[in-house]
Amino acid sequence: MLRSIADFNTLQVDPEKLLLGTVGTPNGDRLCGLHSGEQVILDGGDLEVIATLQFDEKQQAWFALPDWTTHKELSV
Repeated sequence: MLRSIADFNTLQVDPEKLLLGTVGTPNGDRLCGLHSGEQVILDGGDLEVIATLQFDEKQQAWFALPDWTTHKELSV
C-alpha cells in the first residue's frame, strides 16, 4: 500500500476529503498511475490513517477520503 505524506490542515469537511495534489504538480503526477478506489496510508507525522483515493475529473485533482477507524497516533 502506498504511503503518502499528508497535511491534515487541508482537510475539507463537506464531503470530508484531503487534497493530495493536482495533475501537473509533483504530488499529483506521482499518483497518476493509481486509480480511484485504491487505498493509501496518509502520514501526517504524528498521525497515520488509511484512506481511499478519489480523482476529481473537473478539478484534475487527487483527494483522499480518510477512514478514521484506522487512525494511529505516532510518537514523534
